[in-house]
Amino acid sequence: MIGRRSRLRAAIVGALLVGAVTLAAGCGSDGDAAFAGYERTPTPHVGDLTLPAVEADGTETDLAMKATGGKVMLVYFGYTNCPDICPTTLADIRQALGDLGDQASDVELAMVSIDPEVDTPEILTGYVRSFVPDAKAVRTLDDARLRAAAEGFGADYGHEEVDGKPQPYHTTSLYAVDPEGDLVLSWTFGTKPDDLAADLRTLLGRVA
Repeated sequence: MIGRRSRLRAAIVGALLVGAVTLAAGCGSDGDAAFAGYERTPTPHVGDLTLPAVEADGTETDLAMKATGGKVMLVYFGYTNCPDICPTTLADIRQALGDLGDQASDVELAMVSIDPEVDTPEILTGYVRSFVPDAKAVRTLDDARLRAAAEGFGADYGHEEVDGKPQPYHTTSLYAVDPEGDLVLSWTFGTKPDDLAADLRTLLGRVA
């Protein structure tokens, strides 16, 4: 089980991220309702970042951190042994995609492992695709490359000692990237699936 300190640190990291973003309040000039998520100012550009998307057999293909044209990419930094935060987030994404109906095919999901020594290609692909069948499993053993990508999103991760054993921690936010490679929205852990679905509908309307 994840230690109390790990949960606290994850909550603190998430809170710090919220403090660094601007809440999208009121209606925009195009009449869009307020987002449940957060828009950062200035908008971070992450489209030049790439990480390996892996298959169960270890095959790797570089994946740019930006959506395909007309779509939105969801990016999540986590790990497969996470007992609560990661499976809850992925289950919420699955429910939100179900709420989107036919529009769900225009939402891409990439889960980036922050514990790649444990998350082998087979384990990682099996895990994330048990929630979203066409999700991208993203993994690299090059920590400098992983760290650079995480910092581009404003995410953090690492390990701390819990009961004498190293325990991963990570930022708990979920990120949305448009086809231009701009990080257009972030959601904190605990965002309701229907709010996530509503935000995705608005974002898809913008990139269509």
